[in-house]
Amino acid sequence: MSEDREILGWQEALAKDPEYYMNTKEGQEELAQMIRRESERLLEEIGKTVKRTKEIIWLSRYCTNCKYYSKEGSKMTCNRWNVRIVKPFYGRPVWESVPRVGNDQEKEHVVSNIDWNRKWKEISDKIVEWAIDKVNAGFPYFCYTRKGPAAPEGR
Repeated sequence: MSEDREILGWQEALAKDPEYYMNTKEGQEELAQMIRRESERLLEEIGKTVKRTKEIIWLSRYCTNCKYYSKEGSKMTCNRWNVRIVKPFYGRPVWESVPRVGNDQEKEHVVSNIDWNRKWKEISDKIVEWAIDKVNAGFPYFCYTRKGPAAPEGR
């Protein structure tokens, strides 16, 4: 691979010498490497600039016995992943009317928030409890670490 080709971006290199990059094995491999490097660079750049959004995980029957679980009022949190824990079927959107862009006379409805303490459908608590038992196929999440003292040595 020549230094001239290394300096060019993959689009420029392809535009400059399409015959080489499309019709030779070496050219195709070089092009694939350039595209791979550009993809990795973009992913790294995106990772630096994307703001984290609030994330949730579903409440498993094991969560409340995990050392990473905490609860303040009605808010449950996983401190391992720094995310909110929510019961299945919970998370009702809070709608707000706002003026339509370009036309202040018309209103449109947008979701302004999510109320994680209310069910999004009218479902019985019995079904919610059944769903909690079924989260992750009834098994603890892989990060589950039981609360309490460590097991004695030798066991």
